[in-house]
Amino acid sequence: MLKRTIVLAVAQAVVGFQATYFQRSLDWNSLTFGDQIDPRRGFIYESQDQPRGDNVDNVDFSTGAVVFGENFYAGVAVHHLFEPNESLIVAEAPLERKYTFHAGATIPINKDVKGISNTTISPNFLYQRQFGFEQFNIGTYVKRGPLIGGVWYRFEDSFIVLLGVETDRFKVGYSYDLTTSKLTTQTAGSHEISFALNFNCRPQKKKFRAINCPQF
Repeated sequence: MLKRTIVLAVAQAVVGFQATYFQRSLDWNSLTFGDQIDPRRGFIYESQDQPRGDNVDNVDFSTGAVVFGENFYAGVAVHHLFEPNESLIVAEAPLERKYTFHAGATIPINKDVKGISNTTISPNFLYQRQFGFEQFNIGTYVKRGPLIGGVWYRFEDSFIVLLGVETDRFKVGYSYDLTTSKLTTQTAGSHEISFALNFNCRPQKKKFRAINCPQF
């Protein structure tokens, strides 16, 4: 007799909101201008630029949502919903709205006879757009026991390689950003080392299942 098992993925959703109050000011006396410069003696003249600018304060709102299950997640966020004015000099200089989309999954491999796997592959992507500028990252992590390795590609910009170790008490990681754009002649890339320590906390009653997303 043929036996077929159908597994339904149960997803949950979480929505978040953010409100920020910001204040900026311009200290005109701390600025220097080209007409103050003497070729031999440096900044000795009074500038002919007229002082302008004022304090600006405003409220900025953002929101986002994420849908997740046991082995996947996907989310969207919108920052600067109402494009607040942040200009110190001109009449209007709105902070353009920024959109972010991201998703990922955790795929177990090499299961033993009990169906338990200590090796997973986690493909992910991230897309951001603001005022005609956009960034698209795609990458994957491989975790086997406490060891984690990953590679990311930021389109038309760089490759990112990561190596790390994670235990119940701590995690440490190293990443290298190899520039592939025109900046490659100006920089040899960048290095980053991260370390986190986990403290034992009193367990709390969970209202939602934890999102299974990348650790680094």
